[in-house]
Amino acid sequence: MHRQPRKRNPWKWAFLILATLVVIFIGMVIDKTTAPVSVPKEISATKQADTSVEVTLNRKQVNALSANYLNKFLKDSKVKYRFVVGKKYATVIGRTKFLGATVQFSLNFIPQKTSQGNVLLRAKGLAVGRLNLPIRFVMAFLKKNYKLPQWVSLNVKKETILLDLNKYSQDKSVQYTAKEINMTNGTFRFLITIPTK
Repeated sequence: MHRQPRKRNPWKWAFLILATLVVIFIGMVIDKTTAPVSVPKEISATKQADTSVEVTLNRKQVNALSANYLNKFLKDSKVKYRFVVGKKYATVIGRTKFLGATVQFSLNFIPQKTSQGNVLLRAKGLAVGRLNLPIRFVMAFLKKNYKLPQWVSLNVKKETILLDLNKYSQDKSVQYTAKEINMTNGTFRFLITIPTK
């Protein structure tokens, strides 16, 4: 007896293929949804940096800063002068004309910190070769003939020079404030502040 070949049912194969695809799709969805989530490493909060820092300088460092500043400031000036901090005094050294002669002078000051954080220089003595000239005469000459920074002001009557650090800081990205001036120990402390915008 001869057997007839089975007829293939195309709908059955289509259903099996579709069922297989559905199972694979469901498996992929389950795999994706149950996989551990990739969490980025938590970044520590940035600590707010201090806006101020104290700097302590000795005589040598102050003199180096002074020389560097004046060299640049007086670069195109014919009249030169120096500012030197010694063991007892802060001294302005320059040249002046008296009775047609050019003489070197040394004007000594005692520096002190003001309540506003500036530096006030009080004239204490003057040496002009062997001449005995009044302090006010030399200070008036300085004020009239010497190129001075805008933040430095002379008061001839009071015989003082004000180093206005607040004025100096106006056009800078940082502010400078005098905290301590100790001539005996040669210690000079300043506060440097970065303004918060």
